Amino acid sequence: NEYNPIHWHTGHLSGVAYLKVPKNMGNYVQKNKDESDNKNGQLVFSHGAKMFLANSVMHVKPEVGKFIIFPHYMMHSVYPFHDTEEERRSISFNAKIDNEIYDYF
Repeated sequence: NEYNPIHWHTGHLSGVAYLKVPKNMGNYVQKNKDESDNKNGQLVFSHGAKMFLANSVMHVKPEVGKFIIFPHYMMHSVYPFHDTEEERRSISFNAKIDNEIYDYF
């Protein structure tokens, strides 16, 4: 039932890699919802504004071996998952890049 509410990081780059993922992330908690729309345990990136012809939210299903790098300012969260004794194991990081390279303004 662990989750991470929406947040961002310091530094320049952030990332996550999935080392172990449950076969089943549990059932959708809300009743009368289509199980194909089940987002339990997924990483969610949020832009923060609705835009014409663009998605403001992107869901990433965890898979063993998947490695995701994103800018530190990208708002993101992780949905909880339920009804399983299996664990999701991941490693995450934040990195700073040499300011002479990174801060080009």
